[in-house]
Amino acid sequence: MYDDLQQLKTINEWLLDRVSARFPCGVRQYTMVEFNDPIIGPSYNTTSRKEFGDFFNNLIVRGGGDCPEYAIEGLQLALETSPPHSFILVLTDASAKDYNKISTVNRVYSLIDMKQSQVYFLVTGLCSGLSDPQFLIYRDIAASSFGHVFQVSLSDLGKVFYYLDFILSRPVNSSTHLFSGDFNSSGNHLESFEVAEQYNTLIVTTDGIILHIRVVGPNGTEAEVQKTVSESWGSMSVVKNPPEGRWTLEIDAGGPHSVRIEGFTAPNTSSTSHCSECHPNATCEEHIGIQECSCKDGFIGDGFTCSDIDECAYSWSNNCSAGYCVNTIGSYDCRCPTGYTMVSRHLCIDIDECSRPDLNRCHPQAICTNYNGYYTCTCFSGYYGDGYHCEIDECGFESCAFGKECIKNLGSPFCSDPCVNHTVLNEFWRSISYGTGSNCDNIKKGWYRFTGSGGTRLPESCVPTQRCNTLSPMWLNGTHPVDADEIVNRTACAHWNGNCCLWSSTVQIKSCPGGYYVYKLNGTPACYLSYCTDPNYTNSSCSCTADEECKLVNGTSGCYCKNDYGSYEVENLRPALECDTDKMKVSFHACELENLALDPKSIHLRNSACVGFEERNYTNLVSLVTSIQGGQCGTESFKNKTHVTYTNTAHLSQKPDAIIIRNKEVDVSFSCTYPLDMELSLETALRPVMNSVNISVGGTGQFRVRMALYKDQAYISPYEGSEVVLSTKSVLYVGVLLHEGDTSQFVIILKNCYATPTRNATDPVKYSIIKDSCPNKQDASIKVTENGASAKGRFSVQLFKFVGDYDLVYLHCEVHLCDRKAAICAPTCSGKRSRGTDFGDSYLIAVGPIVHEGDLPSSSLGICAPWTLLTPAIIAMAHWIIL
Repeated sequence: MYDDLQQLKTINEWLLDRVSARFPCGVRQYTMVEFNDPIIGPSYNTTSRKEFGDFFNNLIVRGGGDCPEYAIEGLQLALETSPPHSFILVLTDASAKDYNKISTVNRVYSLIDMKQSQVYFLVTGLCSGLSDPQFLIYRDIAASSFGHVFQVSLSDLGKVFYYLDFILSRPVNSSTHLFSGDFNSSGNHLESFEVAEQYNTLIVTTDGIILHIRVVGPNGTEAEVQKTVSESWGSMSVVKNPPEGRWTLEIDAGGPHSVRIEGFTAPNTSSTSHCSECHPNATCEEHIGIQECSCKDGFIGDGFTCSDIDECAYSWSNNCSAGYCVNTIGSYDCRCPTGYTMVSRHLCIDIDECSRPDLNRCHPQAICTNYNGYYTCTCFSGYYGDGYHCEIDECGFESCAFGKECIKNLGSPFCSDPCVNHTVLNEFWRSISYGTGSNCDNIKKGWYRFTGSGGTRLPESCVPTQRCNTLSPMWLNGTHPVDADEIVNRTACAHWNGNCCLWSSTVQIKSCPGGYYVYKLNGTPACYLSYCTDPNYTNSSCSCTADEECKLVNGTSGCYCKNDYGSYEVENLRPALECDTDKMKVSFHACELENLALDPKSIHLRNSACVGFEERNYTNLVSLVTSIQGGQCGTESFKNKTHVTYTNTAHLSQKPDAIIIRNKEVDVSFSCTYPLDMELSLETALRPVMNSVNISVGGTGQFRVRMALYKDQAYISPYEGSEVVLSTKSVLYVGVLLHEGDTSQFVIILKNCYATPTRNATDPVKYSIIKDSCPNKQDASIKVTENGASAKGRFSVQLFKFVGDYDLVYLHCEVHLCDRKAAICAPTCSGKRSRGTDFGDSYLIAVGPIVHEGDLPSSSLGICAPWTLLTPAIIAMAHWIIL
């Protein structure tokens, strides 16, 4: 059951994607009905795709194993709560327990006849055989509604939706039922039907064992049939532009089977008087005086709007089974992973690099071994190297003293003491008390020493999974050596899936003078695996920064600057600069200054009263801070059309006890640049409904602007909650605030504010509220109370609803920061357009979502209203599922 549900949730997402793309204006209603044994319902009804998806995705499995279920009663509830001409999909893995409830079955037939809805059954399991009445009731109901029964396994579910995709491409109320026949025997037979009207398409649907079928037109000529689906459980074929008259079916069947034929006319939603109205990725066909827009293959939509189908989004939408799928406009490509080559469009085979001199990079003294997708190189016995470069291993003949090992450096062997030559690992998160992470030590190869607060030695017992900043922690399956200078071999184990030693690797350990251990690691056998440390064993006497080292001086451990700054040229001095929203900070490493014979205590800005200070928790860092407002600490500002730049200078002097002097003083100039044009977006309404977005240029600096939705014209109390639900009679009060920045010089201008039905600020469906800094005069509800006068911008507008399958409203504003000292910032809106400076590019800020309730105002924006009611309702039903 769980596997069925997970697969059906994926298919439900696909179904909703296709419906939304087919019908950009939305559907009338989404309905979901649960049926079980004995519980039926409830029925969830909504016009929101998102809410319907949430209904389905929140279903969970409880219990199970009982079969059959009350499917017919569930279908009755779905038909009763759905509008006419609905598309109903019944998802089940069981037969119908209530197949013999005559009153319920008759009620279902009556509702189908009254509402003219189509019922499709997707059955992934049965309680009995295909000839059992508990299953045959599905076929009877599908036949009466011109639907279909898919009796398939989970692996074939994707094929079903090729079928359903075509059915959903046309509204149900644009079709006419022309022929329906169910036959229990095999053999040849002839059937006929009448085409009394002009249709642009006939759809021929078959079920059961049909060996061959011919569709013959009124003139006795076999019609050209285009097969769209051909599977073991049935087929679907299309006949374009059928003439009026008597048609004949010649059927050769191998067992029980059924045939249904529908005639389709071009619906209003795709017909047009001018082909130029069709989307560029659509074709325009004329038949019986009607021109119809249809999206081309690889695209989906109503013909006026066509979007690319992402065939790679779902496994059944492509056949790249051996490789991976790459979506292209109107199609897709199949690509092979590294180490494979494509021999046909959908078949990848391994490349044997060892047989290809152009690909084999192994050394002549190495063995090449091919694997699926890759190959390895291994030096011959007696040779040393990584396989790509091999040389004679003199260490195989070299005898080193006890406790040392022979290694090669630049082709020459020498004896090395790992207690002296090793790499230090000082990561606190290696401690077994640290939580999970994704670190992998697969590249850790060589001699290492562990130091720091996380511990100095590997743990000697199994470590729980998801510790030490990794998923599978590695521990020492054995004990550490006792004798100094002895190198021993031990096994490091990795814990996963209940096995304390699911993976293992050989490590060498040496006990060094001073009471510490060094380890020769060989990477890890998989990822994500990491070597852990035991925090019960630590010997760190001081905590130093990266440019310091712990030394024992006069019997006391302490942090001292490393002498590793190269030539110590003052020209190489590179302090760290932080450009905050209201201040600048420049920081120097004290060790670097010391190596340059500069005095950290002498640092000051242009105003000598603004001196440096030691950073708390960073004793080796000296910083200077200045506000960007009001010229504090000698800070100066320069402005152009789009940015403002603040500058200052840090002055440093030589140490008074320096032995030599090259520069009496060193000046370091620094600056931060901030943009004046901003366009920001608030993704959702938060608690409170307020957000902020940081804008940066070249990583140099940022101002912060916030946007909020308030409860009234006082602009004091913002709304709270993940969504704001308001009536369309409500007034929206929106405020934009320069929260952090130089408020003494700059004011906010609301350039363009508008609404969209989605989170996407570039959505083509858009309603303008403020344009060119002035309110939309066509909407009398819009009031702009403050714009270009201070660090705040404010406006209000009556809430509205976008026509179609849209329940949400998002507000977006392009804002500009104007220098009140250099320009007139307040817009003049008496004419057609605000008179003022051309501000150039902008940044966007937005607030939402706002959920509407109540009636739709007559003045609301909408482009889909004439066609909305022609699209079908979508109803999904599922059993054995309880919320």
